[in-house]
Amino acid sequence: MKLIILGITGLVGRKICQIIEERKLNFDEILGFASAESAGEKLRLANKEILIKDLKEVFDYLDEKTYVLSSLEEDITKEIIPKIREKAIVIDNSSVFRLAADVPLCVPEINKEILKNHKNLIANPNCTTIQLVLVLHPLRRLGEFKKVILTSLQSVSGAGQDALAEYLYELEFLAIGDEVVKSSDSPFPHIIADNLIPFIGEFNEEGYCKEELKIVNESRKILNLPHLAITATTIRVPISYCHSISLYVEFENSVEKEKIIEELAKENYLKVLKEEIPMPLMAKEKDLVYVGRIRKIDEKSYWFFIVADNLRRGAATNAVLILEELLKL
Repeated sequence: MKLIILGITGLVGRKICQIIEERKLNFDEILGFASAESAGEKLRLANKEILIKDLKEVFDYLDEKTYVLSSLEEDITKEIIPKIREKAIVIDNSSVFRLAADVPLCVPEINKEILKNHKNLIANPNCTTIQLVLVLHPLRRLGEFKKVILTSLQSVSGAGQDALAEYLYELEFLAIGDEVVKSSDSPFPHIIADNLIPFIGEFNEEGYCKEELKIVNESRKILNLPHLAITATTIRVPISYCHSISLYVEFENSVEKEKIIEELAKENYLKVLKEEIPMPLMAKEKDLVYVGRIRKIDEKSYWFFIVADNLRRGAATNAVLILEELLKL
């Protein structure tokens, strides 16, 4: 049995390697592929040295016993993943196939049963969506949702390796007291250091940005609530790692605060904080989703604050959990 990791030198690709080691997954062979610029580099995984190969060569290594974890840019994903899935099973971290009717969009703690019907392609959800639905899932056992409203505060690493590098570059100006100037090839539309950008991705005609629509549509699909009344505002904030969500939930029925805490605490992937305040530093390098600042508005409405590591819980860990479930089938 073979494992192939596409985009292995990126932030998510490297995190996948780390989690595979931590969870002690065993394969007869593990291969890593990246761009031509990264081909020839070496990294260690499971006490073995991996020579990174050019992505163009991946088709020479595929067979029906191959699992592929892909963290590639969207344009490359559109080009090669449909061809790869003809010969191997793919778990794709991009947004390209998430809403396709015949592609499972999976968070294993919520809907692992959909993996039984995969057609060699499973989509890994958006990083913010994952931590959101992991909280909404136990809450819906307490009653139907009337309304869900959220604002996400998303770290720069969620935009990739170049974005993180740009943020660190801009911080140097602040460190010496100079005016911040972004680089000419910055992946951000505006300066990010000492600033925040209140949108992520292109806008549609109604003024919603791409990231907001991802969260809305993916949450509905994962929770199997196609008519869920949900809306989001997504903000890129100047921190390196971990995403936060300020979440408002209104139920159709009355719900006691103690019941909410009790229901959330049943899930071993959640850490419910009664006195501590969930913050990004708390969640870094953890697979837990932290929930706190639970505030009652009225008998049916509550506020929550949620934090999780976007690279681990919001991407790599979920992909590896999907892989583990597939290996059981």
